[in-house]
Amino acid sequence: MKTIFSRSAVAIALGLSLGLVACDKQLDIDPFQSVDATTALNSEDKVGSAVVGMYARLDSPNLYGTDLILVPELMAVDNYISFQGSFANYRQLALRSTNAQNATAEGIWRASYQAINLANLIIDALPVVTDEDLKSQYEGEARFIRADMHFELVRLYAKQYQAGGNNTQLGVPINLVPVKTVEQASVLTPRATVEQVYAQVITDLKAAIDLLPKSNGTRASSYTAKALLARVYLQQSNFVQAGLMADDVIKNSGKTLSPTLQSVFTGRNTSETLLEIQQNDQNNAGTSNSGLATHFASIGQLGRGDIRVLPAFAAQYGPTDARGESQLLYVGTGTRAGVLRSGKYTTYGQNIPVIRLAEMYLIRAEAAFRAGDLVTALADINRIRNRSGATPLTAAQLSLASILRERQLELAFEGFRLHDLKRTGTDIFIPATGSNPATTYPITSDRLVLPIPFRETNVNTTLVQNPGY
Repeated sequence: MKTIFSRSAVAIALGLSLGLVACDKQLDIDPFQSVDATTALNSEDKVGSAVVGMYARLDSPNLYGTDLILVPELMAVDNYISFQGSFANYRQLALRSTNAQNATAEGIWRASYQAINLANLIIDALPVVTDEDLKSQYEGEARFIRADMHFELVRLYAKQYQAGGNNTQLGVPINLVPVKTVEQASVLTPRATVEQVYAQVITDLKAAIDLLPKSNGTRASSYTAKALLARVYLQQSNFVQAGLMADDVIKNSGKTLSPTLQSVFTGRNTSETLLEIQQNDQNNAGTSNSGLATHFASIGQLGRGDIRVLPAFAAQYGPTDARGESQLLYVGTGTRAGVLRSGKYTTYGQNIPVIRLAEMYLIRAEAAFRAGDLVTALADINRIRNRSGATPLTAAQLSLASILRERQLELAFEGFRLHDLKRTGTDIFIPATGSNPATTYPITSDRLVLPIPFRETNVNTTLVQNPGY
């Protein structure tokens, strides 16, 4: 049986074999090898296994295993980093010459909607869960991941949310109904507005906060949801709510800053992380695959050395700052040796911090400064600087620019760069090289929004392509 599926969310992943085999725009369904999606989650144990599988999907190279962290850095290259690698899809992003058939743009879209669909399937199957605490937890986890994926999608495939605007610019499709059958997959879903997508993200996160336990091991807790909501509010320039959420996490989550920034990345599930992708040595390993250590590292035979840290950026850390050349940045010894690299990703199997407490301090600092609370803002910034041995800022040195600079110094290479430039309306400065003069690239450029994948617009005629593609 062959049919054309209208969107990639139908690649349903339950941690079970659903027997779906893709061929271009078509999927062949083999009834002898498939599991009926309508009955696959028919017990409490199977729902629990699906929740574990939902988290496992986040370590895909198309999600937090690589692309949701790497792509926002590559698209904002200026005097910060440069791309030296040979992967054409990433080179297009770094040169801002992407087209609608870019493999990375398609991969992020497909993997995100697959994770969303799995979250929807879990929510749909909750009636079979008899333990009320587990039912609440599973729903909270599914809503958290559904919100997170919609948020990542709308930031990458749509123009920036404008505070005070009606935000009717096209966002991404909102998927809230599980896709179990060919007929359901054939329903064409248009793009919602940016306002509608953010509203759904916030609705899901508020629900997750109420449903999730305060502590949940290495999985999302109510404070993880609050931390992500703080990030969402900050992207909207809703500084009051962002500050309140961050403050709650700082005061009540029980999380503390790790002794060093390096230990956050070399350790596992440290006291600082609120969400961390669990990996092992087989995840995203090797120089032919796409993993963060693959692209960032240049240590002997480990890594491709694709991402170079530029000296102008490294110089901003200062001689005593452990985040700079005194510790966390290093000169590569492997592929493309002899230039600076980030020490945040140095082994293939390391865990990947996605949300950590330091970000909450930076959000609270920015919100406090914008509200005129300079004492809190200065204390929070210096708490981050003191942890790494950087010279504390004085009250006279405190400004919005110094707070935003501290965000870049602390959160460098973690997937924040493009999103911060967009929300602050900061154009990308490209320094002079050789005979090429310095230029400024407008942050509002259509080229800083990923294209809707050609595969999707080809099968879903309601999807409007982004300008410039």
